[in-house]
Amino acid sequence: MALMSKPWKPRLNLLELPEDVLMCIFSYLPVTDLPTHSVRHLVESHPSVWANLSFQGVWPSPDTIQLFQRASNCGNFEASVKLALAYLYNEGIAVAEESRPERNGRKAAHYFSRAEHLSCGNVGMAVPFVWIFIRPPWSMSGACCKAVVFDSLKTEWRAGEDGWCSSAVLLRKGSGIDEEKRSEALRLFDASAQQGSVLSAYLTWKSRHRTVASDPGRLLQNLRRLREFSDSGCWDAQVSLAVALAQACTGGWLMDPEVPAAQHSVLRFFQSPSPTRTHRLYRVQKGMNENMRYLLIDWLAEVVTTKELSSACLHTTVQCLDRYLLQRPVERSKLQLLGIACMVICSRFLSQDILTIREGVWLTDNTYKYEDMVRMMGEIISVLRGRIVAPMVLEYVRVLLALEPLDARASCTLSYVCELSLLFTSVTAYSPAHLAASAFLLTRILHRHAVLWSKKLVDFTGFLLEDLIPCTLLLHKQCFLDEVPKDHREVALVAVRQRFSDDRFQRVSEDKVLDYSELCAVLGVRAEPLCLLLPSVSERTTESLPFLTSPPQRKPKRRREDSERESLAATPIMELSYHADEEGGGAEWPDAGVERNVNVGTRRRRRRRRRRRRPVRAVR
Repeated sequence: MALMSKPWKPRLNLLELPEDVLMCIFSYLPVTDLPTHSVRHLVESHPSVWANLSFQGVWPSPDTIQLFQRASNCGNFEASVKLALAYLYNEGIAVAEESRPERNGRKAAHYFSRAEHLSCGNVGMAVPFVWIFIRPPWSMSGACCKAVVFDSLKTEWRAGEDGWCSSAVLLRKGSGIDEEKRSEALRLFDASAQQGSVLSAYLTWKSRHRTVASDPGRLLQNLRRLREFSDSGCWDAQVSLAVALAQACTGGWLMDPEVPAAQHSVLRFFQSPSPTRTHRLYRVQKGMNENMRYLLIDWLAEVVTTKELSSACLHTTVQCLDRYLLQRPVERSKLQLLGIACMVICSRFLSQDILTIREGVWLTDNTYKYEDMVRMMGEIISVLRGRIVAPMVLEYVRVLLALEPLDARASCTLSYVCELSLLFTSVTAYSPAHLAASAFLLTRILHRHAVLWSKKLVDFTGFLLEDLIPCTLLLHKQCFLDEVPKDHREVALVAVRQRFSDDRFQRVSEDKVLDYSELCAVLGVRAEPLCLLLPSVSERTTESLPFLTSPPQRKPKRRREDSERESLAATPIMELSYHADEEGGGAEWPDAGVERNVNVGTRRRRRRRRRRRRPVRAVR
């Protein structure tokens, strides 16, 4: 019996697709494949393709440097950043030793300047980030590449050739800089502000007005100037304005007709942010789960304590980490590298005492190399497009403390709750402002305040007590009631708790906490199952616990006693990796993986049997 012939269908060629569709497809192809692809002539004639190409996992080398240069010339931010770092650290690009500092410094300055332009595209809205890579200390013996970059940027800016004043920011914020250099920084800021840089104008104003004036006339003038910076889009100015308005209203420095306008400004500040929804990162990171992220952030908190960095540095590091994980998949073996690289960047951006690259490598027990850290920093800056700081909980806490001050011990408890919240992704279903208000409410409850949430807080934040109850219960449950995860040594991950058991934080982590029923009674709600009050958040948590265990036969690890954990500055990377080839390669228990393979084979055999039994149609 003859088979019925299938109707003929014309075959479409890739090149027959609309040109805009082709350009979109090409921008997602590996950059190393494009020059040898059959569509090379199309790519060469469209600079927009080069501007949007992804260089993920690719670093400048003698074989790829022409691709990076072509993309940078077409406006590719990632190519410009990686070229600048490659020249600055002499990583991947071989240059003669005698000419390396001068030549590399000029090249790095050129690509850094281009990258800062591309990161924003508007001089008024520019937020310099280059200065964090060229911060002192500089080499005192011979030529220093960082010093060459600094001088080149300053010369370029003074010549009016697209200067972004990173040199001025460096002079203003860098450590070990004398008064003469700071005066020079102020002059550069003034000139940059005249060219339209909002950040330069704000930093110049801030250096001359460090406190809120109690004089009504001067206070109104300062608030008016802050409002101008805030309306121009400067985030630091928006935070400073909200804090200043809250302080002015609390101190009674404003006239009654001026209070509603101030209240509206602070209210808009609290209602503007959106939830970060960090729990969605597990859609991108297929081999990662909640416990692995908990372990990584717990280790970062341990590093912050060891190196005596600020709480703001930890919050910003976790924020950069999550923003990166939401956009690009990361191998499990590189999670610790990503975390410490984020901390190196954020410490340079926020702290006087920086965390050097070599220190970062040492903190990982030398699991990674110096060049690994440099390349990961390039990946992070590329993904974040130079925007290191974004709205976070601590900034809204500052405003709340200006509205309703707390005593020293309660303030430490509030900081403790905020740092504990970093360990969990489910709380990011709420906005940073909502989360800050809930942490503030929980702190007032724990310290037995008579008025939990005053009318003043309602008027200035827009949050009712009823709005904050679900998030407050979630914070209480996850921070104080849930069982603490353990690492592969069966040691509880309590770096944040140990950090706040110190005398400088008044040992608030040792305080007794209300149980769930007592908290519900204080809030005036029924002690129902918490899942009925919370938003649904899909997460992978305990089903991937084998990923946190290192097989002893592959790489045995030294056993350390619990008492030694406080002195540790590194967590073995094997805690964050798992030999998938031994256990089935998936984020499941080994038994589940075997059952899954059996089910797949059974389904395939059934499909083959159905095809054999399918009747054959005859051709008429």
